[in-house]
Amino acid sequence: MSHSPTLKPTLRTNPPTARDSRVGRFNVPPALSPTGRRQELFFTSKVEAAVVCEQLKARRDNFGVSLNTLTPARIAEAAEAYNLLEGMNASLLTVVRDFLHAHEVRTASVTFLVLFNQFLDAKADRNPKYLREFCITRDSFPGLHERLVSDISHFELEPLLTPISPGGRNTVMRYLRTVFNYGVKRRHMTDNPIARLDFVERPRCEVVTIPNEQVSAMLNHAFENDLNLLPFLVLGSFAGIRLEGELQELEWRDVSLTERENPALAIRPEVSKTNRRRFVDLSPNAAEWIKAFRQRGGKLEDRVSPFTPATPRVCRQKIGKQPVSRHAPHVLLELAGGS
Repeated sequence: MSHSPTLKPTLRTNPPTARDSRVGRFNVPPALSPTGRRQELFFTSKVEAAVVCEQLKARRDNFGVSLNTLTPARIAEAAEAYNLLEGMNASLLTVVRDFLHAHEVRTASVTFLVLFNQFLDAKADRNPKYLREFCITRDSFPGLHERLVSDISHFELEPLLTPISPGGRNTVMRYLRTVFNYGVKRRHMTDNPIARLDFVERPRCEVVTIPNEQVSAMLNHAFENDLNLLPFLVLGSFAGIRLEGELQELEWRDVSLTERENPALAIRPEVSKTNRRRFVDLSPNAAEWIKAFRQRGGKLEDRVSPFTPATPRVCRQKIGKQPVSRHAPHVLLELAGGS
């Protein structure tokens, strides 16, 4: 019959040095080691050694009690678990704890559809166009709607994103990253799968500078032939306002041309991309063009640009030009028939 191991430290015979301050070592038998293998612990003081000894003695005493509570079936199951872990450099206790943590995460998780809807509800006060883009992204992946977000990995997302064009893919990835970050914050998931994917590197294009004579030709053409288009061109050329959302939703009540104040316009929060009010000073030439527009019979009522977002592209096609990107700055300046 085997005897219980002696739980006593072995003290070194020579005194500690500056390079080696250990005063002794302690042999932990496999039965009491957390790894199931013999361990050798070193300590720097007798007090530390005494504490370790007491902990091991308590573990040894509890071992017999715990063993009596295990049924033969559980002992056999534990033995099989150790066989499966052979060569994995992981203890059974570590594996069980990891499983319980993963189970806890999945229990607290929600589906892809629910997470998107929670995000939209939390951001309900944001710009409607901003929220609409998230709705489009959500509806673009119906196969993920019932998947728990804690189970979605970058391996699952990559084949869904690869067919999308580079520019569109980056945009979708940014929206997904925002929603998944919200899920991490709410502890519905542990990490963001988009962080393991690469955004498409796109070369930057040189900023297009429109010659002054071309700007003048565009404005004069609108002044003579399409008066309602003139404020759109003036403010788009001289005020630096975003074409979609801001300039198209700008109203004349937001524009101030009073004599006592510097000419300026206000971008309302519900129109601004950043959901914040901001003010833009109008240059003297922009103010003069607006005054000329009013003197020629233009009405300073309702929206500054009383046409749909597609109107600029339609006008450009009618005058024999090739359609250009809606984000290009020269859309504003080549509408009225300039070269």
